[in-house]
Amino acid sequence: MRSPSMTNLREAVRDEISHAFAVTGHARPRDIARLVCATYPDDVQTVGSRLAEDALTDVARRELKKATQDQDVVTQLKLPGLREHFATSLPTAISIPQEGADAGDEEGVIYKPLSQATLAEVEVHLALLATQIAADTRRHRAIKELRDLARAAGATAASCVMAFLSRTAVSETEVA
Repeated sequence: MRSPSMTNLREAVRDEISHAFAVTGHARPRDIARLVCATYPDDVQTVGSRLAEDALTDVARRELKKATQDQDVVTQLKLPGLREHFATSLPTAISIPQEGADAGDEEGVIYKPLSQATLAEVEVHLALLATQIAADTRRHRAIKELRDLARAAGATAASCVMAFLSRTAVSETEVA
């Protein structure tokens, strides 16, 4: 859903550009931005708050992912018969997509300490990992094929692969 505040600001920018062209024959982006900010402070505040929230959400997501991979925090699993090397391979927390969330929608994912996860939540996390692994495997195969095509076409280690291949007629040959 589009933000009404952002829609208003985008329209105000367009109007100011048209006005600047009509009056002076040119426009400066910074001048346009300053004028719109001065004229629409409430919309700017709303959009600014949303941008800050989005940035902090990204920070929180990175920190949560980092926490789930932190191998130094293994104190949660001190179970009899559980080998230490096994415990150190387990994440401290797992990501669980919420029911009804779209696939790939990071907004619909919660992070939960493994020590508090139910078996059903572990199952959902495993399904999410399987999906991610399948996507990573497809990307891995595609990038390997791209590398092999570049090698077969004569690319060197310093070649920019995409630019090299776009300049080179690539025939499909199998490279071992």
